[in-house]
Amino acid sequence: MKLEVKATNSPPPSSVLQHAWERQSTYGKNAKASQSRFFCLRIGILVLSVLATLLAVTHSVIGEILGNSHAAIKVIHLFLLLVPIILSVLLAGAVKFDKGNNWILLRGSAELLKKEIYCYRARVGNYSDLNSRDALLANKVKLISQRLKGTPIHYTSLSPYEGEVLSKNNLFNLFKGKGNKPQEEHNKNDDKFSDLTATNYLKWRLEDQFNWYRKKTRQLDKQLHYFQWGVYILGGIGTFLVAVKQEIWVAVSTVLAAVFSSFLEIKRVEATLIAYNQAADDLYDISTWWSSLSDQAKLDNFELLVLKTETTIQSENAGWVQEMNDALTELYGETKKLDTESSHEFKG
Repeated sequence: MKLEVKATNSPPPSSVLQHAWERQSTYGKNAKASQSRFFCLRIGILVLSVLATLLAVTHSVIGEILGNSHAAIKVIHLFLLLVPIILSVLLAGAVKFDKGNNWILLRGSAELLKKEIYCYRARVGNYSDLNSRDALLANKVKLISQRLKGTPIHYTSLSPYEGEVLSKNNLFNLFKGKGNKPQEEHNKNDDKFSDLTATNYLKWRLEDQFNWYRKKTRQLDKQLHYFQWGVYILGGIGTFLVAVKQEIWVAVSTVLAAVFSSFLEIKRVEATLIAYNQAADDLYDISTWWSSLSDQAKLDNFELLVLKTETTIQSENAGWVQEMNDALTELYGETKKLDTESSHEFKG
């Protein structure tokens, strides 16, 4: 699904649109940062869980061989004391500081802003009135931002977007494109500000989002297969250990399998893979439908093209937000339970 982009004569960039892009970029940047912190903390907790089990089993096995008075046993015993303490601290901090909710809220808001921006640039719906569309976009940006008030996002500081939404070179070309000769070379890439023709919208919005879905589905498919096979293999290893009278090591294979399963569950890999594939298929169907239309029908149905595309993308985004909220609800419930158990063990 690849399209050639036609050049367009672009008006000067709207300051409201520039502010909308900056807000969208700020939300996107901070969503990525929150996601990174969330997974780093969660992976750290999972690794420590495996380490605690491994140390406990090693302490038991080596203790029988060397005796409890050996220096190596004392070192292992020291780590056995430290790991649960560190794990308890991480579990307590995870509920307050892991930024999982921030990641979901910011990404959802960034996608909503992007939808409004592309509808604005395509001049569809209420944005078809050129005299009022700036005011409408400004109001939409305000409403989307207000949705974040009172959420955990306001307990942290948002890093401002420091990149240039519109480079100086693109800005020069954008003004230059207002003349009689369209800047064909410039319009091969999205300047983020020019009004969109149907061809440009298909290239810069529909096809770009379709390619993003396909890229993500390949990544998720690999994760699903690698980690799911890991669970099965570790289950087989556990059975083998029982067969050779090494039951004590089964705890290690079991906790590793649980870690792999937890990773898949935290990321909702399978559900997200299905949703992305469905969204990509829907976008492909929209592109195919558009290709079947005559030139006149394309002129008459441009608004429908935009609305169908944006509805498809937002439906996927809303579903993803709900899935991740469910995952976090389960995760935080388990975290509080584990934190309580760790605290009791430490006190004991």
